[in-house]
Amino acid sequence: MLADLGLTAQEQPHGLMSAQRTSLPVLASGPGGKRFLLKYYLPLPEAAVLPPGAGPADFGRRESGFYRFLDSVDPHRRDFPAPRTIAYGPGDPPRWILLEWLPLAAGPAEEVIGQEHAIELLRKLAAMPTDRLIGRRSFPLEHWDPIAYLDQIRAMYDAVLFVVGEARWRGIQRFFGEAVRWTDGRKHVLVHGDFCENNIVVTEDGLPHLVDFECVGIGNRDHDFATFWIRCQRHPEWKRQLLGRWFGGQHGGDRIRAEWGIRAAVVHLALRRLRWGYLTHGEEDPRLSANLALLDAALDGGASFFPA
Repeated sequence: MLADLGLTAQEQPHGLMSAQRTSLPVLASGPGGKRFLLKYYLPLPEAAVLPPGAGPADFGRRESGFYRFLDSVDPHRRDFPAPRTIAYGPGDPPRWILLEWLPLAAGPAEEVIGQEHAIELLRKLAAMPTDRLIGRRSFPLEHWDPIAYLDQIRAMYDAVLFVVGEARWRGIQRFFGEAVRWTDGRKHVLVHGDFCENNIVVTEDGLPHLVDFECVGIGNRDHDFATFWIRCQRHPEWKRQLLGRWFGGQHGGDRIRAEWGIRAAVVHLALRRLRWGYLTHGEEDPRLSANLALLDAALDGGASFFPA
């Protein structure tokens, strides 16, 4: 396929892999040595554990749909920092997408990706218009908000009840009733869905970009921040400062709504981890205790979850 496109595979950078394991990114070069990134969508094995309600073709269809949306509203990526699209493969979803290669800044992520990069990208996401995303054909848009979280969590019932127990399950239902009350009516924003250091590319000129849109959707403005905050392995003081920057000057009801938005996203994330661990490892899930602790901390909130 690379030969048909006039491309040659290059040595692959460390860590170049889809987080969902649903696609294979390949660094390739064309005439004159110009580099490209080919994303080839992989068929999933029958035993693959998908998120509740997800189909095996949704990831490729969602990402290709989002890139086509970007091509229609921002083809030169002047407003939204993502790779430009070179070509799409055949099929629905396409078997592959060819993207421009973003030249990476040298150094480990903890030196290259700063707090200002994450905050800037989150602001860019929130500034994107979402009205033209809704109702697009062949685009299974994800919904990331407390009501959608609760729908997904109810679909996890059989897999997580044994792990969390009846009492905690009832507490989760009460928690989301309160979360919906505090967050209902907030404007939905564009949500990356897998916002983490692996999907942030800082180029040689110091500009941050986003890649891997297989989970893109709309919903809770705190979802991507919560995912990044929980998943990054930085020093606790670095994470505390990042949290302070995210809250900014929010006070009163706005601060409470933001806290509920973060907590709801983390409860959802913890339950997805528990479901995956149970379906994959059964009672021998090595991350069971850690994910239960994360779940309980998000349910409780307070100073133990939001350091001063």
